[in-house]
Amino acid sequence: MIKKGFTLVEIIIAMALVFLMLGVVDGMLISYVKIYKNSVAQSKGFNYLNDAISIIEKEVNQNVTQVKTENNIIKIDYFKKIGKINSKDISKKDIKLINSNLYILYGGEDISAESAIIDDVKDFVAIKSGKNIYIKIIWYNGQIIERCLVIENAN
Repeated sequence: MIKKGFTLVEIIIAMALVFLMLGVVDGMLISYVKIYKNSVAQSKGFNYLNDAISIIEKEVNQNVTQVKTENNIIKIDYFKKIGKINSKDISKKDIKLINSNLYILYGGEDISAESAIIDDVKDFVAIKSGKNIYIKIIWYNGQIIERCLVIENAN
């Protein structure tokens, strides 16, 4: 008599092998997803920090008459722009860290979302030496960016 089909033992062994393979593949998939998320977060942080440095560099070199640093605050005197003409009036702006956010404050302007450069900053360092400004920004996740910017037009 020829039997067709599988025995209960064969089915249990096949199911055990399938579950074992699924467990291995699942573990690998989870580790790859974690690595991908960390990579995306670091890339995002690097882009945010580079954007912040670019904004600071633009502010330091646009219609500027004088740049000073004092207690990690960048103090900028600049010609106010009215339309397409730079007026002779000197205005002031500060770039400083307030409550873990880096801001550009124009004159006595209040803090607003529009004046924010980057959020969640652990530390901000700004030191001027001659026509160079050393800037260091430490972000909340520990990422650090350091740059030495050249002041083109000011003293």
